[in-house]
Amino acid sequence: MHDLATDIADTSCGVFFSISEALDPEKLHRFIVGEDEAPQAMEAREAAEALGDPFATLVLLRGVFPRTAAEVLDAIDAATADGDPLRQQMSFVLGEGSQIPVDAETAGLRRSMRFLVTRGTGPQGPDLLMSAFSPDQAEAEVMAWDARSGGFNYYRPVGPSVAWVFVGNSRHALLEPTEGKGPFESHTSGNFLMKELRAPWVHWHSPDANVFPTAFPDGDPLREHPWFTAKEPQGALTCELQVAKPGISRWTAARFEALLAGDGSIERPGRILAQILDTPTVNLISSHAEGTAVGSEPVDLPQTFFVDSEGLCETLGLQAPEGFAVGGPIYASSLNSFNVRLSDGEGFERPGDTHFAFVVPEPAFEDSEVLRAAIRVGLITERLAACLLMTDFPNPVFSTRRASLLAHVPGVATVTQGQSGFSQEMADAILGAAPGTPDGSPEREFAERWEAGEEWRVQFGLLLADYYRAVGEGLRNQERFDDYFVLAESRRERVRGMPISENPLLFARSDAPLTTRAMAADGSVLTTGEV
Repeated sequence: MHDLATDIADTSCGVFFSISEALDPEKLHRFIVGEDEAPQAMEAREAAEALGDPFATLVLLRGVFPRTAAEVLDAIDAATADGDPLRQQMSFVLGEGSQIPVDAETAGLRRSMRFLVTRGTGPQGPDLLMSAFSPDQAEAEVMAWDARSGGFNYYRPVGPSVAWVFVGNSRHALLEPTEGKGPFESHTSGNFLMKELRAPWVHWHSPDANVFPTAFPDGDPLREHPWFTAKEPQGALTCELQVAKPGISRWTAARFEALLAGDGSIERPGRILAQILDTPTVNLISSHAEGTAVGSEPVDLPQTFFVDSEGLCETLGLQAPEGFAVGGPIYASSLNSFNVRLSDGEGFERPGDTHFAFVVPEPAFEDSEVLRAAIRVGLITERLAACLLMTDFPNPVFSTRRASLLAHVPGVATVTQGQSGFSQEMADAILGAAPGTPDGSPEREFAERWEAGEEWRVQFGLLLADYYRAVGEGLRNQERFDDYFVLAESRRERVRGMPISENPLLFARSDAPLTTRAMAADGSVLTTGEV
């Protein structure tokens, strides 16, 4: 192992930028944060045994080491024949400042414009994905599907010599020594990360908001580069349907297949339940109304701000809301009252909301996929899933009440021929603890839900209907909507502290009080503490 100048106390993605000594650029290295203290060159045999993805087998293991992001694709082309699926390319463009044209006032604004380029197509998504700020720069992140071992292999060039480093496989996101470290600080369960996953895909080129050449300075060669000029016309819509969701489903299926291999014993089932009960990451969703054009027309609001409609309604079949909207004048009044502005904190400031109004976090699709997979393989029953998600259901993200139920997850689980006693064991653990907890505790709330028995669909549907009605009434009241706005800002502040928040333009800023808020089942908002 090489003794290199890295800050081994740093386990974040930032550790890759702290490598100051030159690595051999003609060798592949590995640096799996949590397992390795520093980058180390991989022997040819070791690399061949460990890596089965196309970037490794067609490029790196053949001694080809690209120096720029564009050269990565050139190397794939050189190693494949016409008609090979890896010759099929899609490019996408996004950036937190993508809807702010470059002019004299905004010339210095950090827009974080970047490209996603994929190779290979199919029902399971592309086999190679690369994120880069520019085709001519070395800095890039590559994910490539390893059909042999399952999961995506992650690579990036590091150090002044631009040496390629294998930094982990999707499975490392789930292992105790490496989870939450290196690339898995952001890719918390080993998946491709598309923060803005649903329409209108704020910050992406999409059918709802094109990214024009004016997002780049005059004379910037990126305006004429094929990654931009030949970008997918439907942009984020195509990425959602052909890249992100298929890739997430692909890894989730492989993950559960590996978990159930052998005798069906699952160690650390709490790692699965954490994605059901807690909020390890989020997606971002917004209104379809433009934030700078709010007027007399109603502003539609994402239903996932109010309820986990994907988990409770789409997956478990409970009643979905008809939709939520607030009057334009009420929304505009909140923008004014809380001094909402888009700001980079370095001199740029524009009154009003983001390009699309009311950008908020919602439950991540990757976590919803884990819920569906856990039900599909028989680890948890629909009844248990419903009772868990209906605990503190008005708070679909960042619910400390629901997350506290993780304390009752059994240490191991076994699934045999699609059947498991895990759900009953977990329910019994919570029910057994409930009498010793205070009134109103999450355990007591779960116990109340569990008592519904086989009638849970009917009873939970009535609870949701009452809640939807209360929220609808609140949206017609200025004071109540102001509370919802402060709740939204409380949740945004939580996201600002997450690794996925990389640019201050991700959300608008406001003067709303920085207090932790929570929604109640009667549609009111409670103050629970300081952020």
